[in-house]
Amino acid sequence: MTHQIFRSFLNDLETHRKDAEKTEVEQYQVNCWATCKAVKTSLKKLEIAEECIKQSYRFSLNEHEIAEYVEFHIENYLIRSRSVYDRVLIFTNYLCDIQMAKESANHISITTNQKVEKLGLKSALKKINKACEVYRIERNKVVHHDKYSNQELDWVDAAKKAKLILDGEIGKIGISDEIILQNTAFVIAEHLDEFSKSTKTITESVDNFLDLALPLYETYSRKA
Repeated sequence: MTHQIFRSFLNDLETHRKDAEKTEVEQYQVNCWATCKAVKTSLKKLEIAEECIKQSYRFSLNEHEIAEYVEFHIENYLIRSRSVYDRVLIFTNYLCDIQMAKESANHISITTNQKVEKLGLKSALKKINKACEVYRIERNKVVHHDKYSNQELDWVDAAKKAKLILDGEIGKIGISDEIILQNTAFVIAEHLDEFSKSTKTITESVDNFLDLALPLYETYSRKA
């Protein structure tokens, strides 16, 4: 992710004196840069999570555990897709100079803040939230002591376990290694297709938000 706002951050940070105590404006610049960089990193980690799903079957040390590895990396994407919005809320807190404790920056506290509404950021934040909550139910299951469930993935897991129990003689139950491989590839491809679309929507909504954030940052940043 490359956005013009990072060029603005860099231009400002280059004016800071290394050994001097930071002014209020300089600290504002540092805080905005650091928290916006966290947003950028969270988006990059979504792409990494997708790549891990793609390669997940390679990570398994044992053939009968492949489904668990695929499931783990799917769950990782689900969790990380929501974390993007959490990072955006923290950035907004600093961007608008709300001065709220970082741990208190949540959807309600930020979107109902008068500064956020006055500066016209509320609608853009809600669009990011909507993009990031597509898998809210699945994510909540994973976070709250459950697991991700998918029928096709469950079938792969059962087939792999059956192969282990039957000492490889899976023809006895009417399946083959080729069928298992095809179904594993299908599960991975299906999720990658969905998640790549989700990542694109999230990234576009964040870009649109940063388009609004840039002039606000530059206005606050040039306060004397």
